[in-house]
Amino acid sequence: MATVQIQRPVHYPESDGKPMAETPEHLEAMLYLIDALQRYFAARDDVYVAGNQFLYWVEGNPSQRVAPDVYVAFGVPKRPWRATWKVWEIGKAPDVIIELTSRSTAGEDLDRKYRLYQRLGVQEYILIDVRREYLIEPVILHRLVGGTYQQMPTEHPSDHEWRVHSELLGLEVVVRAEDEGYQVRLFDPMRGRTIPTGMELAEHAAEMEARLRELEAELRRREESAE
Repeated sequence: MATVQIQRPVHYPESDGKPMAETPEHLEAMLYLIDALQRYFAARDDVYVAGNQFLYWVEGNPSQRVAPDVYVAFGVPKRPWRATWKVWEIGKAPDVIIELTSRSTAGEDLDRKYRLYQRLGVQEYILIDVRREYLIEPVILHRLVGGTYQQMPTEHPSDHEWRVHSELLGLEVVVRAEDEGYQVRLFDPMRGRTIPTGMELAEHAAEMEARLRELEAELRRREESAE
């Protein structure tokens, strides 16, 4: 009697149960970057922005995976949301990957991920050292040129600021030294402004609403005094 073998579908985990980020500084920077990039590309349906998800590049081998902190892919529909990124299904790797690196992840970020992203064709690989623990400059951009990464110059306009220009994003990634540590922001050179945080947007909206109420109250007072 012949034995029938049932091939079970390969399971690609969506989580490994580990913390979302290594430190509060890493978490704050990651959440800001994902949110700011999603808002910046909100009008485009062909740009996918996500992060802290597994990226699989070998079909049938779920052990071959990495979890980029932040990534952006062009020419990929914004919806539906993807729990993981499978290169063979989507047809490409992300175009831009940002890793919030640290001394404990240095070996992987500068070696394994560097070589992997280069091989997968990730056009820009950006490293941000949010605690300034080991990188000479707290933000470094590698751009794929002829199939090989080349490190682009990091601008250092002042003693407390470093920035790199992402050609693909059309933005500058800025790291500033503040009293409480290092702050990560995205600067839009076309509009000449920094993309605010969600909290800053909410505070601005609240200020505008309060100002509007003041103007409405002033208008009522003038109307009453004119009667």
